[in-house]
Amino acid sequence: MNRTMWNEKKPLNTAVILGVMAFSFIVFVLRRPDIVTHAQPWAEDGKIWMAGIYNNGFLSSLFLPQNGYYQTISRLTYGISMILGISNAALGANVIAILIRCFFIGFILSSRMKFAPLSYRLAAVIYFILMPNQEEGFVNITNIHWYLSMYLVAVVMSEDSHGIAWKTHDYALLVISALSGPFVVFIAPCLLLKRVCERGGIANAIKGVNTFDAVMAICCVIQVAAILLSPDTARSSAPLGASVGILVKIVAYRIVAGSFFNNELIAFMPYEKWVCLALFIAFIVPALYFFVKSGWRFKVALIFPVLMIGFALAKPMMSVTDPQWPVFFGPINGQRYFFVTNFAFYCFVLFLFSRINCKSKLIVSVFSLVTIAILLPSFSIAPMPESGFKEDIEKFNDMDSGSKMDIRINPPGWTMQLIKK
Repeated sequence: MNRTMWNEKKPLNTAVILGVMAFSFIVFVLRRPDIVTHAQPWAEDGKIWMAGIYNNGFLSSLFLPQNGYYQTISRLTYGISMILGISNAALGANVIAILIRCFFIGFILSSRMKFAPLSYRLAAVIYFILMPNQEEGFVNITNIHWYLSMYLVAVVMSEDSHGIAWKTHDYALLVISALSGPFVVFIAPCLLLKRVCERGGIANAIKGVNTFDAVMAICCVIQVAAILLSPDTARSSAPLGASVGILVKIVAYRIVAGSFFNNELIAFMPYEKWVCLALFIAFIVPALYFFVKSGWRFKVALIFPVLMIGFALAKPMMSVTDPQWPVFFGPINGQRYFFVTNFAFYCFVLFLFSRINCKSKLIVSVFSLVTIAILLPSFSIAPMPESGFKEDIEKFNDMDSGSKMDIRINPPGWTMQLIKK
C-alpha cells in the first residue's frame, strides 16, 4: 500500500472539529431525548454513585473500589452533578456522559490521529454516533468506562502530544480512564508494544520510560491490586457454560453481524451454526493475517478488544444462577460487553478497505452511505420507563432529617436508599 495514503494533507481546523462535536451532541440527544428531558438514574448511577455520595460524602466515596476495581469517573461525575441537586443530578451525569463521547469524536478528527486518512476517520465517527445495540449504555455514567477505554487506546495509537494543552488532555484522560475500570490492564501491554516498536526493542523501551508510561504503570498496579484484593463475591459464581461452538456463535452474532444490525433482527443467528462458522472464519483469517503482516497500530487495535472481550467472557456478570455464555444469545443481554468490540470491528472493516490501492476512498464513501442506510432503522432508542424517581424525590424532600427512603430508579425493580440530611 502506498504509505502516503496515511498522511493527512490538510487537518481540520478547531472550529470545524468543535462544530462536529456540537452536532454529535445533538444527534446523541435525538437518539433518545429523554436522557435530557426526563433524566433518571440508571442502576449503579443511583444505587451506588448518587446514594453513596449523598449519604457518605464525595471524598469518602471517591476512593472506594466497586465490583473489584476503581470506577473513578462515575464517582467524580456524580460528585459534580450533585451540585445541581438530587433531582437534577442524573441530568448532569448524562450531559457529562454525552460530552465524553463528543470529546472522543473530536480527538479522532484531530491531527493527533493523522496516521489515518480523514475520510476513514469521518466514517468511523459516523458509525460511532449511529452504533446499534446501545440501549444498555445510552447514555449513562455507569457504562462510560467502556468509551473511556477506547478514548485512551486512541491516545496510545496517536502521535505523541506536544504543548501544554495536549499534554494536560492526555494525562487527565490517562488517570481518569485508567482508574475507571479494569481496562488499563489491557491497555498497558498496548503501550508497551508501541514503545518497543518505536524505541527499537524491550531494553530501549524500558530505558526510555517517560512520565506518561510511568503513570500508566502505576494506575495499572492500582487496578490489579484492587482486582486481586476484592472478594470473589464481587463477580458471579454461576457456571460459564463455555464451549468453542458457543464462542463462535457469540463472535459471529454479537460482533460480526451485531456491529451492523439490531440484535433483535438477527436473533435467529445462534441457531444457524454454519452461518456463524462462516462469519467467524471470514473475520478470524484476515485478522490473524494482518496481525502478523501489519505494524504496531493494527496490533494494538486488535489486542485491546481481544483482551477485553476475553476477560469479559472469562468473568461475565450475566447470571447468578444459569450458565452465562448462552445468556449472550438474548438480543439485549450484555450489550455493554460489545461496545468496544463492535467499534473495533467496524474500524477493522475500514482497515481492509485501506488495503485496496485503487479508489479506496470512493469505496469508503459508498460504504459509509450504506452503513448509514443500515443503521438508520436503529436510530431511535426507546426511552426508559417511568420509574417514579421524580415522585419519590419530592416525597423525600419533605421528610425529616435522618429519615431513610428507598427511591425508585431504572431499570424497573432497582432502588437507591437515601438518608435525609
